[in-house]
Amino acid sequence: MLGYISSTRKKSCHACVRSKRRCDLGYPCCNRCFTKGLDCTYPNPVQEAQVVFRQATPDLVPASNVNSTKVLQSSSNVSQSSSNSDSSLYQISGSSSPESDLACHDRFPSSHTNILEGFLPQVWEPIILNERQISYLVKKLSSFIPSIAFVGHTPFLHEDLYKEQPFQSYQDSCSLSALYLMKTDKNIPILVNSINTKIDSLITSSAGWSLREHLAAVQALVVYQIIRLFDPDLQQQAFAAKQNGLLELWTAHLWKRSFNEASQFRKCYENWAFYESIRRTVIMSTMVRGAWSSLTQNGLCDQVPVLARLPWTKNASFFHLENLSEFMVSGPCTQQEGGLITYGDYSLKWNPGDDVNRLTSFERMLLSACRGKEDPDLMND
Repeated sequence: MLGYISSTRKKSCHACVRSKRRCDLGYPCCNRCFTKGLDCTYPNPVQEAQVVFRQATPDLVPASNVNSTKVLQSSSNVSQSSSNSDSSLYQISGSSSPESDLACHDRFPSSHTNILEGFLPQVWEPIILNERQISYLVKKLSSFIPSIAFVGHTPFLHEDLYKEQPFQSYQDSCSLSALYLMKTDKNIPILVNSINTKIDSLITSSAGWSLREHLAAVQALVVYQIIRLFDPDLQQQAFAAKQNGLLELWTAHLWKRSFNEASQFRKCYENWAFYESIRRTVIMSTMVRGAWSSLTQNGLCDQVPVLARLPWTKNASFFHLENLSEFMVSGPCTQQEGGLITYGDYSLKWNPGDDVNRLTSFERMLLSACRGKEDPDLMND
């Protein structure tokens, strides 16, 4: 799923050269030509495999999702308030500024300075997943449904997250997951109508969410999307696909709020469990949409540039610790910046032949998506 390529293998397009603007070398057209509706052609075109897809921080809500506003219905106030910031919401430390994603090419003149290729950043680009990778990814995502139904938690929803305050959206997702496991031809209409009603209720209440309620709502929508996208028996795939835009938007706001709004907890462990759940929920939300893209676009995952930048705690086993004393001695609270690692960096550290048995189910799913071709053992459960 993850790949990168040097940005020096292709020259700026003709339109950017004529306008003396910086070109991001996007394929099949650069960002500037796309937004301005210009004809984008490159000199000495190279093979598609050598083309850089994006150099700027990837947009969280791409232009293709403009029509998704029909899905938002009563949450239009959310989309209006975020119209100028969505493209930067997935940025982490070290990425470009909020304005740079859509406007940097119009503000900076083109530079012809020769730069050593080794000093240029590498750019993540999509690659094609094979059928086995897609099947395994969908299987792992679908396994979250019995997990939340039977035990009330998943690899992106910490078991202690809602012990003291189980929000209604959390309870609903648990109940409907249990109903889904009891699916029959006769109760499918009840299940589908219940999910749609719960989503409508979330949309109606979205303006007043606290940060914790926002997290619970996104987690519930992730569950509902997994049920509807990956089970054709429900005949909800087309409608659910349209609501991927809603999931993307809510996830973007959650990610931004997690940086801008402090949430107070009595213990470091509670604070870490909450924010690690946010990090993992953002990854799983993006992964669900990436899996759907792979399933419907011949293996192409369009979420790779976002996924590669998303972080989680490096030692994934902390998420399932039963002995809190071990967490307090060696856990993220004792480490600078919580011991985080990005998906992209984590994938590069894996070597085919490494012991897959030491991985958690969360790590195994992520690695199978990006390294499964090189190491099929990742998909041998």
